[in-house]
Amino acid sequence: MIYNEGEILKLVEVAKMYYEENMTQANIAKSLKVSRPLISKMLTKARELGIVHIEIKSPYTNNTFLANQLKSLFNLQEGIITPQANTEYLTEQLILTHAFHYIEDILNKINYLGIGCGYEIEALMKKIESSTILQNFQGEICPLIGSASIPNRGYHPNEIVRAFSQKTGGTPHYIFAPAFPTTKEEQDLYLHTDNYHSIFKTWSILDTVLVSIDTYPSVPDQATALRFGRSLHDRKAVGMILSYYFDKSGNIIKGKNDYAIHIPLEKIKKIKRVIGICTNSNNIYSIIGALRTGLITHLITDEKTASNIIKNQT
Repeated sequence: MIYNEGEILKLVEVAKMYYEENMTQANIAKSLKVSRPLISKMLTKARELGIVHIEIKSPYTNNTFLANQLKSLFNLQEGIITPQANTEYLTEQLILTHAFHYIEDILNKINYLGIGCGYEIEALMKKIESSTILQNFQGEICPLIGSASIPNRGYHPNEIVRAFSQKTGGTPHYIFAPAFPTTKEEQDLYLHTDNYHSIFKTWSILDTVLVSIDTYPSVPDQATALRFGRSLHDRKAVGMILSYYFDKSGNIIKGKNDYAIHIPLEKIKKIKRVIGICTNSNNIYSIIGALRTGLITHLITDEKTASNIIKNQT
């Protein structure tokens, strides 16, 4: 059967809606005011005509060549490098899938787990919540930082810890304090509470933590401006781990009014596994800077990002 230009363009449109925009066939049918079976037939025809090419890659494949290069360059214990998918969304899902399965594999080796914050941590938690992971975790879980005023659940570590413990059976601990007190007096008040003393003891015995590697500049907020003033700009910050900002060389940038409630750097440096997850490769130097801090022991990212790190690390 020969298709005219208009019919081909319609197949392309439907294919993009399904494969790139992640719409369901039912939603596409509703949007185009046609039946769902017709959408299914159009997607099949798009594959037959070569408009859509599906290449199956195992989501559990690790590029050991790139991983070994990163281990050598940055003294990592382990690198988990996922295949590059056709879209940013699918690549992100592959990274999160690898992160989930890695955590699942080592869960029985973990006694005390610390969980960070951010959009990637929230996305990973959604994947864990929708999984069939067994509730056999005998360890304990705690946040690495207090809660921020951002509505996304990823910035409320207590909620992440609660969800993880509910899914795995681990024992949760919580921080009853904001991540960013506005004054030193407010910070000191919390530092003298039983809750802080308890969480501090747990931080001291953590053997594994999950953190996201985030870029800078990120979304501006009042707390960051109060803590650092112009320091982040003047010292050329490129990224952050938890709420620790650093430059391209991995130097931590301190603020004059930095009253954050988070795990001390000295504690992080002693932890056996510091697993850094990065699904955002927009600023490659944020990842390079994070690796140069010496805090990250395990990196989970994709092949393109890993290659760019290696090319630009000098």
